[in-house]
Amino acid sequence: MQNIFKNTAFQIVAGLIIIVAVTWGSIAVLSRHSPGYSSQTVERKDLTETVSANGIVTSGQSVTLAFNMQGRVAAVYADVGSTTHTGQVLAALDTGSLNASLRGAEADVEAAKARLAALQRGARPEELALYKQKYSDALSALSVAMKNAYLQSSDAVTGKADTLFMNGGSVNPTINIRTQSQTEALSINSERLSIRDKLSAWGSALSDYSSKTSNGTVGATATDTVRMAQIAQVRAISADTLGTVKSYLDHLGTITGNMTTGNSGLSQSTINGYVAIINAASQEVTGATNAEQAADAAWSAARDSLALDQAGSSVEDIQAGQAAVDKANAAVLGLQSQLRQSYIVSPYDGMVTAMNVKVGEVYVPGISATEGVSVIGNGSFKIEAYVPETDVGKIASGNEVAVTFDAYGPSTPFSAHVTLVDPAETVKNGINAYKVTIGFDNQTDSRIKSGLSANAVISTKTVKGALSVPTRALIKRGADTFVLAQDSQGSGYVEQKVETGITTSDGFTEITSGLNEGDIIASFGAGQ
Repeated sequence: MQNIFKNTAFQIVAGLIIIVAVTWGSIAVLSRHSPGYSSQTVERKDLTETVSANGIVTSGQSVTLAFNMQGRVAAVYADVGSTTHTGQVLAALDTGSLNASLRGAEADVEAAKARLAALQRGARPEELALYKQKYSDALSALSVAMKNAYLQSSDAVTGKADTLFMNGGSVNPTINIRTQSQTEALSINSERLSIRDKLSAWGSALSDYSSKTSNGTVGATATDTVRMAQIAQVRAISADTLGTVKSYLDHLGTITGNMTTGNSGLSQSTINGYVAIINAASQEVTGATNAEQAADAAWSAARDSLALDQAGSSVEDIQAGQAAVDKANAAVLGLQSQLRQSYIVSPYDGMVTAMNVKVGEVYVPGISATEGVSVIGNGSFKIEAYVPETDVGKIASGNEVAVTFDAYGPSTPFSAHVTLVDPAETVKNGINAYKVTIGFDNQTDSRIKSGLSANAVISTKTVKGALSVPTRALIKRGADTFVLAQDSQGSGYVEQKVETGITTSDGFTEITSGLNEGDIIASFGAGQ
């Protein structure tokens, strides 16, 4: 036991001797006025602690847009690099059928309103005569529209699209331009043969309908159920055939749109001619469809108005009439929503960075393109920088940041502030780091662009009138910090334990205790 105490005592004494030797050694060195140090006066000054970080400018407004419905791309109004403004239409699908349906739905609304008004008012003899005449006129117009739709569709197929075929109207139609594959050629030939049969059936139905109306003279009323059944039969064949023809022309549009001088063996002018022919055929069919649908809507409205006028009205009828108005309005809203989905619209001012739709292609959501139109906004620019865990505790949201860009040099600063410090770490090069998001104070500065390399100096803490010393004057020993302070006689230096606060990037450290303003200390390092 005594040996243990003796050894411990010996160790304590030896340690004290070493500390004294180091201290006096330091003082002896300083007393010889070595050129490695200089005397510094402890002063008060404003100190700002900073953290430096590097990052890349990104935009908080970045989006990829696409059509939400299937259809043929009718127009593209912007290219990659084009500037955009909020609400600008960038691309559009063919909306011919939708517009026709919308016009029909709007007509249905007006008809429903008229029926409701008639129910509420009650029928008068002169009104009944007028409704009968309107019904007769509408039925005549529908007959003409059905016949015209057939003739125009036939012309679109045989007079225009068949220029791409040999024996187009026969039982063995053969496309005479190169397709992407033999399978595609067989498919389009099969479609042409199917249309031949459908057009024939449509023509026969129209002839039968015409013969049953006494050579086209229309004398039926809204209660003529036989006439209504005949029209319904023709309209069903018409709708089926028009849909098939539209799909067939879309397919031909894709084939001609994929043609190049290299894969077709044709000149560009010939290819352009084929494309124009198919576009004209498609427009002709769309026009025929629109006209027939509008005529049918007008006839239906006239028929229903006449039926209501003849039947009179009850409370239940009026309630049903109001419900019909509401339903018709809902149909209009639905079609308007579909029309909006047929456009790609820029959500904000910015620039187009990718355009992956092209005129003529049949767009299918999720299949036609992995991306539609990409737009990056002009506003909400930010820097995403990563700082090590040793510095993240110093940073808080709202800290001021001085930013410079490699593109403009260190003499052109931009003001910014910290907007977010991620609570979770990110491993960067095997080291834990934390993402710090920095927002610019002036988002309208045209010099700020996405992708610029940025250098950020984050001001984390400022102490006004801090007691400060050069950082190189500090001596670290374990967990303690010392400076060499001039003794009261001014004849030498002694170690003085101090407590420190923040440290600045320009080489000064705050002293929170251990020194007074005006004290003389030794500062180490060259240049003193």
